[in-house]
Amino acid sequence: MLRWPEAAARFACDVSGETVHRVSDCLARGKASEVSGFLSADAARLFAELLTAWRQEMRSAQLSELGHALLAANATSKEERRRLQLELVWSGPALASTALRSTGPALLELIELADESVYLVTFAAYKVPAVADALAAAERRGVRVVFVLESDESNGGKSAFNPLPHLRASGLRRAEVYIWPQEHRIRDELGRFGSLHAKFAVADRTRLLVSSANLTEFAFNLNIELGVMVTGGHCPAEVARLLDELIRLGVLDQVDGCM
Repeated sequence: MLRWPEAAARFACDVSGETVHRVSDCLARGKASEVSGFLSADAARLFAELLTAWRQEMRSAQLSELGHALLAANATSKEERRRLQLELVWSGPALASTALRSTGPALLELIELADESVYLVTFAAYKVPAVADALAAAERRGVRVVFVLESDESNGGKSAFNPLPHLRASGLRRAEVYIWPQEHRIRDELGRFGSLHAKFAVADRTRLLVSSANLTEFAFNLNIELGVMVTGGHCPAEVARLLDELIRLGVLDQVDGCM
């Protein structure tokens, strides 16, 4: 179960400012039971989890203090959203009429600015020496590098290429590599299973690049690809938490323990 500060932040981020003020007013009047009457089912569940955590961890505190904490969390969330930046990222024919960023330089910047962690998720990864060099440099700075890759056909995946020898040859030594094993994939009535088809990168839980581009020479230099760079806001951290949870639950398996 979440600790109460995390539960308060999640609730304050997921509901409107008006709702947070109504909840705070109820708590100030000692009427927590009235809150569920004007919340959606999902918001009511989040509030119930928050209230349980608060009562367990803050036994001597007043509910009005929780109301003040929610107001502060909501104000912080509002400021965070104000600072959120979105940029379109493009691979394809260069046009004088557009100022879209190129996929390769955008990814390199994300990696080069990382201080703590870089997560990269892709279906295919090969022939991108500049990216590999940037990741090796990040690793030398002490940055945690995590790959989540589609496994090759010989290992139950759908990729025709095993990227691990290429990644090892790039100079990476401590990067963690995870795959989505076939036995963990959903199957339809014909027994068919899906692919690890997502392509994105997260740095320091503060910057997120989501793109149609694989981590390949074709994607960076020849294909038409489109993506979005998200700086700030809650999305980068949410995506990193999602990957952490998939790893924790064993949905993703680490390959050979490490590279």
